[in-house]
This record gives sequence, C-alpha cells and structure tokens, in this order.
Amino acid sequence: MAKKPWRTVIALIVMYLSVLMNWEWAWGCLFLFWVIPDIFTGVTYFIEPITKREHPWLFWIIVCTWLFFAGLSIATVFTAKDYYYG
Repeated sequence: MAKKPWRTVIALIVMYLSVLMNWEWAWGCLFLFWVIPDIFTGVTYFIEPITKREHPWLFWIIVCTWLFFAGLSIATVFTAKDYYYG
C-alpha cells in the first residue's frame, strides 16, 4: 500500500486558505517548509535543481532568499495593519 502524502495535502489546504484569507504569514511558513530540507540535502529547486556541491554561491543565494522571504511574510503578523491602510 502506498504511503499517504498527508503533508502535501495539508500544505495545499494551507496554501488555498492563505490566498482566500490573505494570510501572508502562512506563505512564510511554507517557505520554511521548503527551504529547511534543502539546507540538509544540499539541493534546492528554483526553475531547475541547484546543488550546493556544484554551485555553492547560487545555492546559498537562493536559500537565503527563501529565508528572507519567509521572514518578511511571517513579520506581517507583528506589523500594524494601519501602517498599510492608514
């Protein structure tokens, strides 16, 4: 019997809810779920697979970009909405 891809199903549901509810922080969480395994495996995907061994600078630029975007998205929880709309 095949293993159920429950994490993927949950991520898709969170992604749909994030769009419908305008939850920017949820995108940050998804970025973290994407980038943390990349750090451990040494392979990240941005248009094509990029390995830490073959392209270390590009690998770390992509990983740091994902982490930066995650931080920005999660930071929206701590910012006042009046700043954007006021």
